[in-house]
Amino acid sequence: MNQNFNEKLNQAVRFKKEKDFQSALPIFEELAESNPGTAYFWFNYAHFVSLINRHKDARTFVENALSIDPSHRYSRSLYAGILLRNGEIEPALEIVDELMEKQSEIPLIRKLVKESEKLRLLPKLQSYFEKWLIRFGNDTGFLSIAAEYYHKIGNNIQAIHYYEKVVEQDKQNQFAYERLVDLKTTGKTGDERIKQLNMILKLSDQANNVHLLGLLAREYKKVKDWDNAEQTYRKILALEPNNLFERKQLGFLYSKKGDSVLAADILKECLMADPEDHFVRSSLISCWKKMDAKDDALAFLDQMLNRYPEKKNYFGIRNRVSKW
Repeated sequence: MNQNFNEKLNQAVRFKKEKDFQSALPIFEELAESNPGTAYFWFNYAHFVSLINRHKDARTFVENALSIDPSHRYSRSLYAGILLRNGEIEPALEIVDELMEKQSEIPLIRKLVKESEKLRLLPKLQSYFEKWLIRFGNDTGFLSIAAEYYHKIGNNIQAIHYYEKVVEQDKQNQFAYERLVDLKTTGKTGDERIKQLNMILKLSDQANNVHLLGLLAREYKKVKDWDNAEQTYRKILALEPNNLFERKQLGFLYSKKGDSVLAADILKECLMADPEDHFVRSSLISCWKKMDAKDDALAFLDQMLNRYPEKKNYFGIRNRVSKW
């Protein structure tokens, strides 16, 4: 390949990485006209067209790459992904297994599990996971996928075992802690789940684990322990003042308790930040009705329309509220 070709290819690859697809496309099309005999070009062209949902072309181009260099790792990985997307599990699994001989392929394994689940073929992967765990048993990323895989096939003992290994190696992995607690407390009463969560949260490195605190607050809500639920939500928001999800939960909690004034104050903040949230909006309107707070409601809706004039549905909501 001449220098001009390589310069143009590098430019197209750069545009692809920057997601400037409009600029990348004509360059790739121009270079393809010369039918270049390099796997690197065809892989990049295949990857590019897959990003713009031209999946049939992606398969053709990556097959071109593999005809030039059958061992080209990136092409094989992309080809496996295309096969999985088409539901061709057997040939994809063969490629994935070969690739896993050299290094862990986390995104590809996630895709393999997802597509196998759709086709109800998850049990077929078990012998492969057993083999891969021998090689990647200390890779927290792979262990997380393995734990989730075993959970999906109903082997919670193995799932718990691998999640325990993940949190042992990565004590800041909040998702793994959350899944571990969920699995360990499956089938237990609300009080037992609360006890288990509080035991973990007493550990110095987990005391401020927002994910676990969120689980604890929701368990308190389930058993209608409103005071402890409120206290836990308050702790979360002290740790993460901008955590909109948990702020919404606190608003819902006050609404459930019947404290419409506090609920409305919090839900107004949440709706202003996320005007599309139907549940927040419905809860807030319910609070206004209970308080007979028509004037407060209209004043707030005027603020919403000032900030979000494009949200035309709020004109209709305001009109309905004005008729209370």
